Amino acid sequence: MLMRFLLCCGLATVAMSAQAMTLYKSVDANGLVFISDRYTPGALAFVIQERKVERPMLVVPKPNRAQQAYRYPLPWRGGPFRMTQGPNGSFSHTDAKSRYAMDIAMPEGTPIIAARSGMVVKTENAQAGRGSDASGNFVRVRHDDGTEGVYLHLKQGSVSVRVGQHVAVGSPLALSGNTGNSSGPHLHFVVQRATEAGLVSIPYEFNQPVGALPNFALGN
Repeated sequence: MLMRFLLCCGLATVAMSAQAMTLYKSVDANGLVFISDRYTPGALAFVIQERKVERPMLVVPKPNRAQQAYRYPLPWRGGPFRMTQGPNGSFSHTDAKSRYAMDIAMPEGTPIIAARSGMVVKTENAQAGRGSDASGNFVRVRHDDGTEGVYLHLKQGSVSVRVGQHVAVGSPLALSGNTGNSSGPHLHFVVQRATEAGLVSIPYEFNQPVGALPNFALGN
């Protein structure tokens, strides 16, 4: 009985470790049972089948793709007009608030529209000529991501939105002008973000090229 038990245990061990194999069972003259992987005459063959183990499916997380930067539609109607001073310009785009601003020369009275949706948070509408504020008349719109688009040097009395008003892309804001620190009729457009050090200009792009457009300021 002990021998039979040991043989059965050996069979169970082989069955657990094998993937798939044929074994042979034989009985000698004394009635002892032998299990072997080699065939002997008169042995009874049987196959140990592979036991399939269910493995959990490995889920590979998709990499987070960086959100594409917002590209601003041109904030005016009409044209084509050309950029006369870009980021890091030598005339006035030298401080933290205006470093990445763009100046677009255009006739006074050109419709200025919202390049991005948001809420109007500040306006100036009464300044004439150079006045006391270098920005002249302006509209400041806060976007959903906390950045702010600012439209400067607008025509006196032309601002058509109020603080607290929500504007959509393309909503009329004002007319272009030549107020504040301006050497000619143009729109100064800048995107800013609030930091501990105050408002700072941040890079942005228009969704259309402006560098190769005709230069209104030069009459071509």
